[in-house]
Amino acid sequence: MSNYIVRFVNARIGYDEPIIKDLTLSIPRPSLTTILGPNGSGKTTLLRAVIKYAKIFGGYVYIDGKNLNEVPVSNLPKYVSYSPTEIYSQLSLTVLDVVMSARNGGGWVSEDEAMRALKYLGIDELAYRNFDELSTGQKRLVLIARALASKAPLLLLDEPTSNLDLGNKYRVISILRRIVKDREVTVVTAGHDIDLAMHSDWVIAIKNGELLAMGTPSDIINDKVLSELYDIKIEVFDVGGRRFIYIHGNIDFTNDE
Repeated sequence: MSNYIVRFVNARIGYDEPIIKDLTLSIPRPSLTTILGPNGSGKTTLLRAVIKYAKIFGGYVYIDGKNLNEVPVSNLPKYVSYSPTEIYSQLSLTVLDVVMSARNGGGWVSEDEAMRALKYLGIDELAYRNFDELSTGQKRLVLIARALASKAPLLLLDEPTSNLDLGNKYRVISILRRIVKDREVTVVTAGHDIDLAMHSDWVIAIKNGELLAMGTPSDIINDKVLSELYDIKIEVFDVGGRRFIYIHGNIDFTNDE
């Protein structure tokens, strides 16, 4: 078994045209991996390529050692589960319905499997609540439960901590770390959360569809990489064993009109 669950080799990925350009990178297993990048850099496109929602124009993508082009869409649930930032539906779905909408190998997640996933996250009391009536934090936990119930070795989560208050954000980060440890799965997130990146095992920084850097949090969460990634002067420093980020106040917010 390879040490990497996903590999991109000279991959060109996009929709009508490539957004990701000649990308080569690997995602280790098991790990909590975070993909960082500015808006429009291709973070979500990278996740969608693994579920064949985005088009591979050139190069190769390997999942669990297999060429993704040779894996039928119907077999993808054996390898990967994808959770978007939000789920929109015209139907009135309960939390249990949402979790049971995940695929588990060749079938659907059963009610028992869904309840086990909800209990693992400590939110089984929400099972019969209407999903649309939940808070943003509760919805995020339900979507994580949905991914977990699939029993796939690779969980892709798009912006799992966006729009969460500080308490809920760190609850989600703690849960993701626990899932990786307990289940020995690989969780890959895409977003802007530097706190999540600092608590990850592996961090990938992409900009303009190209790989800027990848490595451990200490390799990526530093002045040079973050400043180049976001085109703003950022200083990272350690105090008492904790890492802090300072954004220099040299931005002109005035209106020149």
